[in-house]
Amino acid sequence: MANNERFETMKTNYSSIYHDKKEKLKEIEGKLKEAQSNGDTKKVDLYTRRVNNLLASITNIQTRLSSMRPHTDEDLEERTRIFKTYAQLVDQSIPDDVPVVFHGNNNIGMIKKIIESGGLFTPEERGVDFKSFATQIDVTAKTNIQVSLEFAESSTDLFMPYGAIFVFYPKEHEYEKVLSTGKSTEVFGGVESIRFDEDRFVGIITTGENVEGLRTCMSENGLNPNKVFTHQQFLDMCKEIYPTSEHKK
Repeated sequence: MANNERFETMKTNYSSIYHDKKEKLKEIEGKLKEAQSNGDTKKVDLYTRRVNNLLASITNIQTRLSSMRPHTDEDLEERTRIFKTYAQLVDQSIPDDVPVVFHGNNNIGMIKKIIESGGLFTPEERGVDFKSFATQIDVTAKTNIQVSLEFAESSTDLFMPYGAIFVFYPKEHEYEKVLSTGKSTEVFGGVESIRFDEDRFVGIITTGENVEGLRTCMSENGLNPNKVFTHQQFLDMCKEIYPTSEHKK
């Protein structure tokens, strides 16, 4: 099947899922109204969460539909190179005693929604059920960001642009937990939320395809657009901040 045919097939599949979710939302909203009328607080809480979950899922699919485009060989080569080499480059570019953390997301449309929300917030803060092991923000430490790279890379759906990786410092009481992560795949239990207007927010890493769009989104939401980097720009920034030639202990 040709690239364009696969693209149209994938888009049709997403459209079908989107409409199914919308119908399910109508059903659950009806049950929520009934529970509210009956004063059944337990069911109100249950259906409220289900509505929020469906709304989040619908937004996810909607943003994918709006972001889809045919992929190119150049894009695939760039993403393959990033996936294979970038974790080691980051580890080499940041000292071992720096507790910076990374969080990846593979839906560029959803990333814009996250920017609009003003920060990375926990499932509880967003009023949705959590499905990951961490009840807070899933992150990796600089010593091994491979999982964050995996979450940023929609490798099973190359019709979606590359996503992005959020970079920030956790709260001070979380430093020790982050620094003790070592080569583990993720920081145990995750970390607390971060607002993008906080000083501890470092920035967003993405591919060249997405830089201008995310910078515009940052500006439109009163945030610093210069905190959006390509992968190489982020490494260059690290060299300026940590200019020593040897970072490893």
